[in-house]
Amino acid sequence: MPAKPALEPVFNKSRKRWRVDVPASMSDTGKRIRVHFKTRDSAREYIDRIEGKEAPDKAIDPRLAQDSNTARERLESAGLQITLAEAIRELVEAREAIGGSGSLLEAALAYRAAHTARNASKLFVDAVTLYLALKETELREVTLKGYRYTLQTALTPLDNRTLADITAADLDALLGGLTPSTRKVHMRNLGAFWRWAAKPPREWCTTAPLEALEYTTKETEADTVVFKPAEARALLEAAEGYSPNAACAFALAIFGGIRSAELAGLCWSDLGEEHVEIGASIAKKGKRRLVPICPALAAWIEAYRPADADPEDFIVGANWVEVSKLVRRRAGWNVVARLLAKPPKPTRGPWPKNVARHTCASILVATGEPLETLIFQFGHTGGHDLLRRHYVGRMTKKQALEILSIGPKGTKIKTIKAA
Repeated sequence: MPAKPALEPVFNKSRKRWRVDVPASMSDTGKRIRVHFKTRDSAREYIDRIEGKEAPDKAIDPRLAQDSNTARERLESAGLQITLAEAIRELVEAREAIGGSGSLLEAALAYRAAHTARNASKLFVDAVTLYLALKETELREVTLKGYRYTLQTALTPLDNRTLADITAADLDALLGGLTPSTRKVHMRNLGAFWRWAAKPPREWCTTAPLEALEYTTKETEADTVVFKPAEARALLEAAEGYSPNAACAFALAIFGGIRSAELAGLCWSDLGEEHVEIGASIAKKGKRRLVPICPALAAWIEAYRPADADPEDFIVGANWVEVSKLVRRRAGWNVVARLLAKPPKPTRGPWPKNVARHTCASILVATGEPLETLIFQFGHTGGHDLLRRHYVGRMTKKQALEILSIGPKGTKIKTIKAA
């Protein structure tokens, strides 16, 4: 019987490895196998295991040896200073950790993205400081005050948290237990800040936490309430009973749709013959707009504008907020009025938010005013869809004309119906 051929490692210049050719007669598989090793010693150790004293059943399968060498080569070329056994252990642990939620590569890529986002993010307190400093010159003081209260008081437990790590559960833990109205205010303020932080070039977080909250902060159609003619008349009569300035202010609100906060900044010089000018410095959106003066509003201004009024005097005083509450309480609404020693018993329920402004817009829609006119007059940014959703069909033309006919001191204004 011929002797088995001796095996010798041969250096492969192209691969820079030592090659061992195992003939079919010496292979456990009965097929020829070619195996490469990084060093000649490793190749000789492999040959010794095949030719040596070990029993054939204990010799390493050449295919397994080839796979092992290939794996070692990849670890070395990647610069990973770990053994093959350590690499297998980490692989098994990682696969167990992700379970059936995807491949190990997908998990690694997701972790890398999250890690990158976390390192590029900012602490909540630092981002808030930058945001408020930026908005100091863009927002009215009352609006800025609301942002400060939300971001620097209600959400102060998040100060030392990274924006990218804050979840919907974290936000809900701080805001979820509040009353719906308070929660809505905080969510509106938080939403403006959070979207600013998520936009390029900052990208300190994503909007996912806000979108994941179960409760909604959007104003619904049910929130839009308008005056009935009797309610508008009662409010204007209560204002007349308090002072000429209050009467003029509430007329501007009902017939001009001017916001209460904007009324506080109006001077007599802002009331022209045909328009009321809402300057950029007092407008909520920071943009100048003109409010047409209808016949009803003109009558109220003429009746209660002081003849000796200084053009630069404010229409309402510094205590306008409390005066407004007093007038509303006298008209029957359930409003806390500190200026009244013995406030009358309320007969109309809570004061609806923005009701005078909603009433004015609904009147204009009901009397056929184009929506384009309302967009400029009211300073809306939501466009036609918002106006239709909020104001179309809120009152009949008959109700609108009845309100427009309310004049000062019990007089009746000639409306477009009678013209």
